[in-house]
Amino acid sequence: MSNNKISGLIALLAASAASLTFAAPPRQPAPAPALAMQIGAVIPESWPDRAQGQDIRDGMLLALKTWPGQPAPALTVKDSACDPRKAAAAAQELIDAKADVVVGGFCVLGTVPRALLAANVPFVSANAERLAMPPDAALQFGVVPVNLADGIASKLRAETGLRVTASSACWMDFEAHPSDKYDAALCPSLRPDPARWDEIAATFTAAYRKPFTVAAARGYAAMQVALATVKQMRAGAKPATVFHDVKEVSTVLGRVRYQDTSVPDDAMQLVLAPKLPRVSPREAGVLDELLKSKGCGCKAGACPSATTWNTMPFVVKGGACGANSVAKAS
Repeated sequence: MSNNKISGLIALLAASAASLTFAAPPRQPAPAPALAMQIGAVIPESWPDRAQGQDIRDGMLLALKTWPGQPAPALTVKDSACDPRKAAAAAQELIDAKADVVVGGFCVLGTVPRALLAANVPFVSANAERLAMPPDAALQFGVVPVNLADGIASKLRAETGLRVTASSACWMDFEAHPSDKYDAALCPSLRPDPARWDEIAATFTAAYRKPFTVAAARGYAAMQVALATVKQMRAGAKPATVFHDVKEVSTVLGRVRYQDTSVPDDAMQLVLAPKLPRVSPREAGVLDELLKSKGCGCKAGACPSATTWNTMPFVVKGGACGANSVAKAS
């Protein structure tokens, strides 16, 4: 073999060895970016209380801005004005805008849940009442089944002689106080997490220079559930079954659970007026039994435990619990 051929072979082998020794390792594929997602919200911004509507929005924004699962989803807000038709139109706009999850029901529901279910858009209901819906259609804050409060209020009116309402504004704003037209109001209860409330309240006040209200807490809690839903969808959960994967969310207003149909004993509160009207002796006796069955006006352990009222999921509130003057008609 000639010297030229030997030299060429040596050079070729050297180049091959160099390529084997110094070749860069294959590049690993870059992680896929988090999906850009959109949360839609239907809230009563213009009526009945603009300040409360703004607080709901601000509570949502605070939860969104402090969420660690970046990038945060976009938030699109539509006004319901507490009108079922406007709420339905707002929901349709969010469906058309391809919202990935919708939060609503702060004031009214109307046909919103049905429209979102048909469009396969997960719905977080902030309404005080729990609708009878397919289990995967919505995650609901409400623990009071629809029409339960009306049924109890009707019984209270019939047996105590009091003017009792179960349709006051408290079902929209959770502010429990009977108007002058009624002797009592049956309202939904809130069960906030005290420690989380205090923590979030401080952040909210620092950010917005105003108190952390019930309305703000409802907005914040609803957004917490919506963000938990987004997290599961980014992980691959399908919209039709995402709430099955979410299972449970711990919020400033307590835990929200998938398929939880239980009704707590304190799901509602009967708020009595400071002074009650004159009623018949029979009605006064029924009212006395009711109050004592709820722990008012009797010593611990001595309250009746086997009455019709014990099984009803409400507590009695107001300075009059056990101290109301119940006038009997002569």
